[in-house]
Amino acid sequence: MSHRLTPLPLVLALAALGGCYPKAEGEALEEKLAAQDERLAELESGIADTRQRMDAALEAAEAKVAELEEVLEQATAVVTRNSADLGTEVIQLREQLQAVEGSLAELQNELQNTQRQMGEQQQAFDQQIRRFAQKAGVDMAVDESEIPDGADEHFAAAQQALGAGEHSQARALFREFVRRYPEDDRADNAQYLVGKAYLVERRPANALGEFRRVISNYARGDAVDEALFDMADAFFQLHACTDAKAALEALIRGHRRSPLRDDARRKLRQIQRAPASACTS
Repeated sequence: MSHRLTPLPLVLALAALGGCYPKAEGEALEEKLAAQDERLAELESGIADTRQRMDAALEAAEAKVAELEEVLEQATAVVTRNSADLGTEVIQLREQLQAVEGSLAELQNELQNTQRQMGEQQQAFDQQIRRFAQKAGVDMAVDESEIPDGADEHFAAAQQALGAGEHSQARALFREFVRRYPEDDRADNAQYLVGKAYLVERRPANALGEFRRVISNYARGDAVDEALFDMADAFFQLHACTDAKAALEALIRGHRRSPLRDDARRKLRQIQRAPASACTS
């Protein structure tokens, strides 16, 4: 709507008021009104331009909003679809993880069974090697499972092995007895029987070392006379007649109450009558 005033009717109206204005003043007034009308026209034109720009901006804004709404709708659809796909992928991953865990559990079970079987085979193999070594006269460390609990049971097991001809096993058990029960009254006897097991196998050099331990470590024990007697036998087997006689003489002189004194005298006479070829020293 236009707010422009028409200048001519306004002049006529002023003239009708009684002709109060002179001609010059009327012309001046008319000029002012014309200038004012021109300014109003300019204002109206500016307002129209502004309105056009605002209408254009509004249309652009509405188009942008519509575009954004479309983009938002598309993004919502994508997110919804991706969420569904992500949920499916999570379920698939969970199923795969469960399958892997199941396979891992089976592998662990198989590994445990394999380790147990290998352990059993290794134990059987070790026992077989020990038996072969013992038969060959090689001393092997006794297995903990073969050592009875208690000093009496332990000593009895060692004696049983010696009586059965299992000399290596007997020596291992007697040595372990000495280590576990050093204060036991049978510790010197166990040490002596280690040497005895060597002597039975006709290994006099090994036996001598064990008999010497009896004499040095258990000088007041009741196994010294037996150690001296068997030491003489070991020396004689090694053709060391002088050392054999010295051991027998020490038994006879130092152990007057020993039941082996008569046997020692007979052994001494036997060595004294031995041919020269039987003695190298």
